[in-house]
Amino acid sequence: MEKFEIGKINFLKVLRKTDIGYMLENKLHEEVFLHNNETNYLNIKPGQNVKAFLYFDNKGRLAATLYEPILTLNEIGFLKVTGINSKLGVFLDNGIKKDVLLSKDNLMKNQNMWPEIGDQLLVKIILKNRLLAEFTYPKNRPTTQLEIGQSYLGTIQKIEMAGIKILTYDLHEVFVNEHLLRGKYRLGQEVEVKITFETNTGYSGSLIANKEITMIDDAKLVYDYLLKYKKVSLTSESSPEAIKEVFNLSKKAFKRAIGHLYKERIVDFVDNKTILIGELK
Repeated sequence: MEKFEIGKINFLKVLRKTDIGYMLENKLHEEVFLHNNETNYLNIKPGQNVKAFLYFDNKGRLAATLYEPILTLNEIGFLKVTGINSKLGVFLDNGIKKDVLLSKDNLMKNQNMWPEIGDQLLVKIILKNRLLAEFTYPKNRPTTQLEIGQSYLGTIQKIEMAGIKILTYDLHEVFVNEHLLRGKYRLGQEVEVKITFETNTGYSGSLIANKEITMIDDAKLVYDYLLKYKKVSLTSESSPEAIKEVFNLSKKAFKRAIGHLYKERIVDFVDNKTILIGELK
């Protein structure tokens, strides 16, 4: 004999029709209500067997739906954010009409780091007094491998002082160190990450957008200096030590910055100096 399994697909019999739906029963003759709106447009009749997902409705009552969930109890997968409530958390689309809540207790205290509508998060469905989502990570590493030097799409799953953890869509974990980060990031944000090397626990990488962001920031640093002094006795041929002393930049970063300014006709190179000739727009 089988009891109701909340959060899972149950094989039930249609017991009778009501004004607004149907009563379903299991082999123990326990009953659960199926609203007309939850029939998934199926034409069902008393005596018919159906596959129904059981959950708690907005009033905390056990209810059934014939819509198929993306995740059932204890399953993990990516779900999309459909709504945000600053007092409760974020709501995720699980394939049925009632969204599942990821509590604010699972999220950053800084709500600027919360996911936005449309972002995706890897979660597990759990049962407390209702069905909820919680952050999770795959128990085992994928059998597939990521290629060093290649780029992959993924979502930000965790933000720490040391950096951010990204999960690719085939569930590889990639860590990006904080010193490689520029700008602000949020949980669930989709990013493109370039794999730099493999570790015992996953991979390390850098964000594809970072190089462009970093170059623009570094170019602004050089430009601000030139606004004040009009010229600097440094070029792409200068020593790393000399560049570091003036701008605290690596030679590679400095070359990218002045290269960007040169293409924009903001600087020129005369007598082993970089001089200001235009304005940064």
